[in-house]
Amino acid sequence: MLVTLDELLPKYLNEDAAVGAFNLAVFPDIPTLISAAEELNAPIILQASPMVSEFIGYDYWGMLAAEMAKRSPVPVVMHLDHANNTEAIWKALDAGYSSVMFDGSQLPFEDNVRITQEVVKRAEKYGASVEAEIGSVAYLGRDSHKDQLTDPKEAAAFADASGCRCLAVSVGTTHMMRTQTANIHFDLLEEIQNEVKVPLVIHGSTGLPDDQLVKMRAYHICKVNIGTALRVAFDKGLRAELAARPGDYVYKDLLQRPLKDEKEVVKHKMRQLGF
Repeated sequence: MLVTLDELLPKYLNEDAAVGAFNLAVFPDIPTLISAAEELNAPIILQASPMVSEFIGYDYWGMLAAEMAKRSPVPVVMHLDHANNTEAIWKALDAGYSSVMFDGSQLPFEDNVRITQEVVKRAEKYGASVEAEIGSVAYLGRDSHKDQLTDPKEAAAFADASGCRCLAVSVGTTHMMRTQTANIHFDLLEEIQNEVKVPLVIHGSTGLPDDQLVKMRAYHICKVNIGTALRVAFDKGLRAELAARPGDYVYKDLLQRPLKDEKEVVKHKMRQLGF
């Protein structure tokens, strides 16, 4: 069933679980990820970045994800991840994405609030939900995003003023990490959840050790973003298939192993998150 973040995340504020949000790259990811969720009877958030959405087409992502979600017995969200401009968000809403993220983390506080308010107002007309970010989660090897831990008081003020329904915070993770060596500042996370009443989101979670994923379930973390782990698993599986079968050019055959490996990563992360 296709749902919004508003319908899904509040249920996990006080549950010993958090919902996995997994980044899509190619269309076969959609049935692969939904199948993993169905096998564990878990909700799932499918998310596509503006770059991926633009490359393949917002409309195609929206149509396929929505149709497959409607046929699934588990809750499925189709989410736009890390949009830093409203043009991408308007396209996603028109295409049927059930939730969107405006990432104004690199903007002054007032501008982040103002644009998030505009996104919330537009999303309400579509029955969609809005994620926003305060503080900033950096990208490994890139200087596009600063590394700035979230201030609890600022986070509370932002959530109240912006009207966002869930809030991404920076508490020790970094995007695009391939090793599980990040560390959550759990004392800071506790301060934030004491101030902020909406569900919290952690980005860059591939870099977290399994025990920290498990520990986060005791906090108000309701959405956990994982992308790099899927891409690494898919890449390794595909390279192995190409090496083992150099004369095979049938995509369906070559994709079986990388998609299976990707699915196992998704199921493993879901188990760590309480499903």
